[in-house]
Amino acid sequence: MRTPQRASVRFHLAFAVLGVTFLAIFSWVFLKEYLAEWRTTQAQFDQLQRRVKDPHALSLAAPLGEIQQIWLPDLNRVDRCPTCHLGIDDPAFVSAPEPYTTHPGAWLRTHAPDRFGCTSCHGGQGEATDFRNAAHQPIPYWSDPMRSPQLIEANCGACHRERRPRQAVWLEKGREVIANAGCIACHDIPGFSLEELRAPRLESVGYKVRPEWLRTWLADPKAYLAQARMPNFRLEPPEIDSLSAFLLAQRETAPLDSAGIDWSKADRDRGRTVFGEARCVTCHRLEGRGGTMGPELTTVGSKVGRAWLFSFIKDPTHDQPGTLMLRYRFTDDQIRDLVAYLTEDLIDPGAPQASSEVRYVEPALIERGREAFVRHGCYGCHRFSGMVDLGKIGPSLLGIGDRAIEAADFRNAAVVPSRPNWLFLKLRAPDTLADQSRMPTFNFSEPDAAAAVVALLSIRRADLPVSRVTDQPRPVRYEPQGTFGALVARYRCLSCHQTRGWGGELSTVPLDRIGSQLQHAYLVSYLQLPSAVRVSLEERMPWFRMTREEARTLADYLAGVFVDDSLERPVPLDADAARRGARLYQTLGCRGCHSLGGTGGYVGPDLSDSGRRLKPGWIEAWLSDPGRWKPGTLQPNYGLKPEEARSLTAYLMTLSTDRSGSTP
Repeated sequence: MRTPQRASVRFHLAFAVLGVTFLAIFSWVFLKEYLAEWRTTQAQFDQLQRRVKDPHALSLAAPLGEIQQIWLPDLNRVDRCPTCHLGIDDPAFVSAPEPYTTHPGAWLRTHAPDRFGCTSCHGGQGEATDFRNAAHQPIPYWSDPMRSPQLIEANCGACHRERRPRQAVWLEKGREVIANAGCIACHDIPGFSLEELRAPRLESVGYKVRPEWLRTWLADPKAYLAQARMPNFRLEPPEIDSLSAFLLAQRETAPLDSAGIDWSKADRDRGRTVFGEARCVTCHRLEGRGGTMGPELTTVGSKVGRAWLFSFIKDPTHDQPGTLMLRYRFTDDQIRDLVAYLTEDLIDPGAPQASSEVRYVEPALIERGREAFVRHGCYGCHRFSGMVDLGKIGPSLLGIGDRAIEAADFRNAAVVPSRPNWLFLKLRAPDTLADQSRMPTFNFSEPDAAAAVVALLSIRRADLPVSRVTDQPRPVRYEPQGTFGALVARYRCLSCHQTRGWGGELSTVPLDRIGSQLQHAYLVSYLQLPSAVRVSLEERMPWFRMTREEARTLADYLAGVFVDDSLERPVPLDADAARRGARLYQTLGCRGCHSLGGTGGYVGPDLSDSGRRLKPGWIEAWLSDPGRWKPGTLQPNYGLKPEEARSLTAYLMTLSTDRSGSTP
């Protein structure tokens, strides 16, 4: 039987143990706080600043011995990084070691810590006050680790959503990789549009391609063409058989009639001349040289049929509405000769021989091919009648930069489990992370895959305040009307040129102010017979063989509408100014980059005909500040005085070629 005295002893003993425990915990907390890492860091910083600062500067320094904190309510962030990074905005510590050194670059001028904090850009645990918990080191399964220098631009993309953010090279490249790979065809991706896809329509592909080529292509596009955009779907032979049967059965729009063409009179040499005169290599690559906007043509004769190619060159929109392919004023005989050159000279000697045998194809095989076409999401890139509303086969990528790493299956990959590593593996070898992954193999290079990872990590789910986001809205599609619009559509001007932010990027000359840059008479003659202005470029204006009436219609509209009033001003020109300009041309070494009469450099445009080609107001404005009109231009800004710019303008306006091609 317990006595009251024993109960009292037990109670006092328990109370004593509890008290000692509480005292130990309190002492441990007090000691831990007293010996906190940030206190040691601040003490060392105090010694450092006493060495690098004078007494007056020391008197103005912020007090030490307390936690420094940045609170950003609209971003729901609390950052205590300045507790240790005490010299982050003080140039006196530019040579100091971490964590005391000044922030590199000029980033804080536009990203002040009191407005943006630290973790908005760098990531990490902003509330932590010790090195490890702040996630400076790679910690497995940490939700928001500090970004490494290679990945930090991913956080730039959370706010900077324009396609080409300034000074974020990897982010810009990654977004370009995503666009070129056509990821939007299978995934919903913020900031990307299906309008960017450039794959051909396939409703009539049965008229276009040779069966032998199609099988080779489906097996591995990059084995046929290293620069192919289409990825490798890792198809099994039965799928290749069924897909080939399905595609070859697609014959919705027959080629234009070429039955009256006498192919026995086709001349491949004349066709080669037409190919050169039309400057087809501006868009098409041939034997390692030329543009990349259009398909590679080195072995096109082993790919397409003669009747289809004749029809496509005659009217590209007949089979491919919306194609970027230019439409020329070729005669039927010229097209015949060009087709003969393309299909007889440009062939692959090792390609399987075409079979003339007619084979019966089981309807069931075609149906299996249709099922494979849908299963692999081919309709995502290739617009196809009756498959408009099938949806995308891949998941939305909204929030992929925040996706929980715990849900990712790394299989046996010997890497630290992290979002960047999983994305990199998924891009480089998608079949290694899943047994039956539908994602095809793109054969991304390591730099391209790394850049794409940066861009993907920038796609966050969290909504930011509008004031924090910079975006560049996609330009409104520009479709000019009337006679001018019909000519622009016929000759596909906007396949290469841009205006109002819309169009191609092949040309270095936007059309927005072309009427204030070029003289009307020159425009008319140039459109009829384009001459090389930048002789170093392979991408040159094609020769469309347009009529003088068409050229004048285009020139009239360009000269009357595409103008900049600030350039439409008189520039006094006289002989004395021209002589001073000639001397200045030599003094500045302009001939090092520009040619005159066939001599000089080839970096910049030929100036031999500048007096007949350019308007004086444009020349003066360009010489005064080249970067204003074309950011990133190679043309130096010499800081010319107004009278010097006018003198150079006067001299350049005296330059023109006579009929013999010489410059006076």
